[in-house]
Amino acid sequence: MAEVRFEREDETVVAVVTGEVDMSNATSVRQQIAEFVTPDDDAVVIDLSTLSFIDSAGLHSLIELGTVLDERRQKLLLCLPPGSTIRRAIEIIGLPHAVAVYSERSEAMDAVRASATESRPIGPGPTENA
Repeated sequence: MAEVRFEREDETVVAVVTGEVDMSNATSVRQQIAEFVTPDDDAVVIDLSTLSFIDSAGLHSLIELGTVLDERRQKLLLCLPPGSTIRRAIEIIGLPHAVAVYSERSEAMDAVRASATESRPIGPGPTENA
């Protein structure tokens, strides 16, 4: 079975998923993550570095979650070590074209921070008194 543990760093949710995500629990894992995210969050980082197995239902859940977050204008980022079988499966289905995949959580968090800085609107300029 899968276990999802949540952390929050500023406006970013970090979901650490361990165990196995398969047909029996993929929907539940996706719902747990989606329900934890608030409208104030900018991004969701899913750390799959200690996940031992994911099947096609689990991969499909990641795609669905990415779609939901995209509609909310929130980013989805994945963390997977290079060379892992799960990362290879994600690469085979082409998920990295739609979702950013990082080797380390710190890299994903740096990307979130950089993106937040770039997307912040510039405040109003100085106003003139008439």
